[in-house]
Amino acid sequence: MRFEEVIKGIKIVETCGDLTLNIEGISCDSRTVRPNYLFVAIKGERNDGHLFIKEALNRGASALLVERRIEGVNVPYVMVEDTRAALGQVASNFYGHPSKEMRLIGITGTNGKTTTTYLLESIIQKAGFEVGVIGTINYRWNGIEKEALNTTPSALYLQQLLDEMRKAGVKYVVMEVSSHALVQKRVKGCYFDVGLFTNISPEHLDYHKTMEEYLRAKSLLFEEVLKESEKETWAIYNADDPKVKEVGERVVWSKRLSFGKEGDIRPLYFEEDKSGIHTLLRTPWGELQLVFPLVGIFNLYNLMAAVGAGLALGIDKEAIKEGIAGFKGVPGRMEKIGENPLVIVDYAHTPDALEKVLKELKKLTSGRLIVVFGCGGERDRTKRPLMGRIASSLASLVVLTSDNPRGEDPLRIIEEIKEGLLDGVPYLVIPDRREAIKEAIRMAQKEDTILIAGKGHETYQIIGNKRIPFDDRIEAKRALEEKNWS
Repeated sequence: MRFEEVIKGIKIVETCGDLTLNIEGISCDSRTVRPNYLFVAIKGERNDGHLFIKEALNRGASALLVERRIEGVNVPYVMVEDTRAALGQVASNFYGHPSKEMRLIGITGTNGKTTTTYLLESIIQKAGFEVGVIGTINYRWNGIEKEALNTTPSALYLQQLLDEMRKAGVKYVVMEVSSHALVQKRVKGCYFDVGLFTNISPEHLDYHKTMEEYLRAKSLLFEEVLKESEKETWAIYNADDPKVKEVGERVVWSKRLSFGKEGDIRPLYFEEDKSGIHTLLRTPWGELQLVFPLVGIFNLYNLMAAVGAGLALGIDKEAIKEGIAGFKGVPGRMEKIGENPLVIVDYAHTPDALEKVLKELKKLTSGRLIVVFGCGGERDRTKRPLMGRIASSLASLVVLTSDNPRGEDPLRIIEEIKEGLLDGVPYLVIPDRREAIKEAIRMAQKEDTILIAGKGHETYQIIGNKRIPFDDRIEAKRALEEKNWS
C-alpha cells in the first residue's frame, strides 16, 4: 500500500518526501521494524519513540510518522500533532478497515464487561453467526485463542486481530473497551455498531486521578467513538447508574436504549436461587421470559445489557433466549470450585465488585462467609481501606493476603487494607496467597462459604517484575482435596 493511502484521513501538520512509496508493514516498536515498514514514533509515559528513529531506520524503515520535525533523515515522513491518536486510523487504513465489514460491539464500564461479552458471544452463536471476542481473559474466534496482554489491545494489534477475524469469516466482534484504551485512542479507526456502558464506580484512580476524569474517559465510547463511526449506531446504557444515565441521555448522534428498573429494558419480575436467575423482561421489542444460570442482582444487569445489545443488532428473540439459557459462565467470575463448603473464585478487585459479590454470597450462606483477598501493588491505593471496610462489614472472617504485589511490599499493602477493617471483626494476615487459601478452607465447615477474590481467571501472580505461575482455582481444588472435600 502506498504511504499516501496509509495516512489517509489523519490530521497532518507537515509532510516531507515522496508519499507514493510502498509500505509493507507498520510498527511502533523499533525492535520489530522490517524493510519497507512505516515506523510510528509514539511518546509514551516511559519512552519516547522519537529517540529510536535511528534504530528503526537501521532496521529498514522506509517512512516515519512523527510529532516533530526530523532533521538529517533520508526517508519521507509525516508530522502530526498526536501519533498515538493517528495510529488507529493508519492501522485501519493499512488493514483495509476490517471493522466496516463486521458488526462491532464495544462494552465499557467498571464492572460487568467480561460477563456481558461472554453472554453476547453465546447469544450471537445461537443466532448462527461466527463471533470474535476481545477482552480481559483472551482474544478468541473460530477455536483460536490468543493471550490477552491488555483488556483492549494496542491500536495496531487491534486492527491486525480484526483483519484476521474478518479473513476467518467472523461477522460479529464483541469487545471490552477499557478506560485506558479510550484515553490512549486505541480504538480509533474502529467503526462500531453498538456502544454499551455498564456502570461506573471508583477504579484506576492511580491513572485517571479523579472520578471526574475516569467518567470522562469512559464517556469517550459514546461521545467520541460512536460519534465518529460511519455506521448507524446504538448507545446502550444503565439507567440505574446516575452518572452513566447522564452520559447516555446526552447522546443525540446514536439511537439510545437504556436498561434498569426504569429503563427501556426492565424486569417485570425477578427471582433467584442457587440455580440462577428467573426473570421477565419488558423491552421495546416485546416481553422476554428468561432463565439465566448465574446468580446476583449484578448479573441481572449484565443480562439486560446483553439482551439490549442483541435486540439492537436485530438478533431473533428465540436465539437470545437460547443463548442465555445455555450460557456456560465465565472463567474466574463467580466460578464454583467446591459445593460443601461452597468455594467461589471471583475477579472482584474493586470495592463495588467485592461488595456486590459478598452481598450475593451472604444471601446463599447458612454458615460463615469467609473472604480471602488482597490488593494489587503499584495500583490505586485509595481503594485498599475501602475494600477492607467492605470485607469486614459483610464477611464473618477476613483473610488478608497478597494479590499481585508487583514492586510493593505485600505487608505494606495489607497494612493499608487493615486501616479500613471494622473493629471486632476477626481477621488473619497470611501474605503467602497459597497458604491463605489453604488456611481458609482448612478452617471452614460444610455450611460455610469461601470467596477467593481479586484474581479470578488469572494464571499467574506478579511478584517484582516476574509472573509466577499461580491459579486460585487450582490452589482451592488442592486445598479441598487435602481436606477430602473434593
